Amino acid sequence: MMALRALGVAILPPRGDRPGVHEALWSLALAAASGGVWWMLDPSVVPAAAAATLLLSWPQLIDGINAFADKVFHDAALAAGARDLAPGAFTRIARARDIVLDKTAVMSGPDLMVTNVMAFNNEPKTLLAVAASAEAQSSHPVALALRQLASQWHVAVKAPDRFEPAPGLGVVALLGGQTVVIGTTDLLSRLKIDSFTADAIARSLEADGKTVLRVAVGGRVVGVLGLEGTLRQDAGVAGRALRAEGLVPRLHSGDSLKTRAALADMLGLEILDDPRPGETARDAAARSLPRGALVLTLSQDRSSLELRPCDAGEDETAEQVPIAVSNTDDIGAFPALKALATRRNLLALHARRLLIVLWALGGLCGACALVPVSVAPMLFAICLAILWAFARFSVADTLRRSSA
Repeated sequence: MMALRALGVAILPPRGDRPGVHEALWSLALAAASGGVWWMLDPSVVPAAAAATLLLSWPQLIDGINAFADKVFHDAALAAGARDLAPGAFTRIARARDIVLDKTAVMSGPDLMVTNVMAFNNEPKTLLAVAASAEAQSSHPVALALRQLASQWHVAVKAPDRFEPAPGLGVVALLGGQTVVIGTTDLLSRLKIDSFTADAIARSLEADGKTVLRVAVGGRVVGVLGLEGTLRQDAGVAGRALRAEGLVPRLHSGDSLKTRAALADMLGLEILDDPRPGETARDAAARSLPRGALVLTLSQDRSSLELRPCDAGEDETAEQVPIAVSNTDDIGAFPALKALATRRNLLALHARRLLIVLWALGGLCGACALVPVSVAPMLFAICLAILWAFARFSVADTLRRSSA
């Protein structure tokens, strides 16, 4: 019995999520009951009957079912475009009901483009010079876009005397003795700057899905900047595919409500609750959604897409290691991964039920002295064959549906 148990653990390392303690206790109870019955009928049969019952009903592969499913489905996930799957990834993905897509994950790149420079009392070039100079010391994509446009327009950019970033809101800089504020309406409200003049223009730009920033000099709004990025061509398809797999996809963005609503409508996504200043997609999801939600975002080095749990803050390891990773141009890997995870969990459930029935029948046959102990290796091989057949069939069916 222990030799077979050791072989099963060596082939399929236990995962800990299904150790088989309950099944083992039932096996022991069945062996004890068999021994008690045979003690009253024929004491000489007790050792053989109890041993056969215990060995044939023992759950040798119960803790390896999930590991076996992971091993087979991992290859299918790689073929779908996912990689670097964390332990337990399939289980977490299958149980998730909500997924938050960070805005960076649905854009074709980190770069923004300034599309509107609308000055109220000055030339657009003057407004651009002030904005680009105020952002001269920042590495934020907005600052990069402003400096790039300033270079194209041949506008001189100066270094500010003081630069204070307000994460998620904008920047405050001192330029030529005057305070320059570039940011959202929340930042201007915090600084008690009236942005009523710019609101009508901002609403029009935000309805087109653009990021709108107000520019104030000396406590007065002097213009509006409109910026936008390029959406991934497959972002909308991925959103619909995630919804088809039972997930509710939601968009996280630091833009205004109108901009977020316009982007979400383009992609077929729901919008997340209003984000707090500087709040990440994972923090916003953890605050707004039930435990177990997922977050899809761009990696810090902007080289890959990462799927993370929104409740990772309680687990430092989970904070550092994503559940799954894909190339930046392969956002469609995650709907396929959800389909595989769902099918994998169903496989584990059905396989576990079928194997428990086989072990129970084997134990009863051993208790009735209908089969000898030597049948145990054959039963073990049958169980392995069942797991393999279940997994291969499930993967093939899932891949066919994904291709279709």
